[in-house]
This record gives sequence, structure tokens and C-alpha cells, in this order.
Amino acid sequence: MSRVVQKPPPGLMLTSLLDMFTIILIFLIVSFEAEDYNFKLNPDLKLPESAARSVFKPAVNIAITNGAILVGEEEVAKLEKGRLPAAMYDDGEVPNLVKLLKLYYEKIEERIAEEPVQDEAVEGSEEDNDPFLILIQGDRDLDYDTLYTVLRSASIAGFVKYRLAIMKQ
Repeated sequence: MSRVVQKPPPGLMLTSLLDMFTIILIFLIVSFEAEDYNFKLNPDLKLPESAARSVFKPAVNIAITNGAILVGEEEVAKLEKGRLPAAMYDDGEVPNLVKLLKLYYEKIEERIAEEPVQDEAVEGSEEDNDPFLILIQGDRDLDYDTLYTVLRSASIAGFVKYRLAIMKQ
């Protein structure tokens, strides 16, 4: 009778394992966005929630809380319970906001004039590449008239494209 010689168990197939990890690594690198923007949310705000997903682009930040309108960290106008003084609703603008946003607009124009000219075939939509963009952080209970007056003030200053900040659901 012949003896049955047991073969040693097969070793781990490292080639296919390394191929799999390489594919996963390439997928993660390609799908990862490294663009970072320091977005400071005002602690007095409760943003509305949405299921929409959009890539965040740098913009001029306007925060509308129940007590004030802020451009960046600078307070532009006082609010009482989320409302502007009646005269500003009648005029359809917030004068201090218009002045400050015009300064921002001029600074952006100067920066664009100093930058080298790029080809027009830039990837992405026109809105994605628009430097004249306003990001509105508005409380979810914000009065529509107040929001409309702020948006109108921004358009008077030259900013006609807006984005509203929301929280993911």
C-alpha cells in the first residue's frame, strides 16, 4: 500500500489581494476632494435642513441671525427678533450692507484683474467659477422680508448669484 502524502495547505495568494487593495486605493484617491474652505457657522443660527448635495465653493459670507446681520465677522445691521427697522424695508436695502459689499466687490474685481487670464474651457459650470458669489447663512425661522431685503442689498452692490447654507438631513 502506498502512503498518502498530505500536501501542505496552500499559502495566501498575495497577488490578488494586493491588486484588490490597489484598486480600492485608486478609487478613494480619485473620489476624494481635497478642497478645503474654512466655513464658520454663526452659533446663533439654526440652518434649515435639506437632502440636496452641492460642492461648497468659497464666497462672501452673510449671516442673518435674530440679532444682527454679519458679513464675515463684521456686524452690519442690528435686528430685533429677526426684523430690520421698518425704514429699511421701505427703502428695499440695508445701506451699511450695500457699502460693505461694494468694497468686497471692488476687491474681487482687483484680484481678478491681477490674475493671469485662463482659457475659457475651464472645467465646471459658469456658476462654480463665479467669484461674485454670496453665501447666505439664515436662521430657519428668518422672516422672508428680511431675507429679501438682504438679497436685494447684495444685488445693488453687484452680487447677483446666491447660495443658501443648509444642514444635511
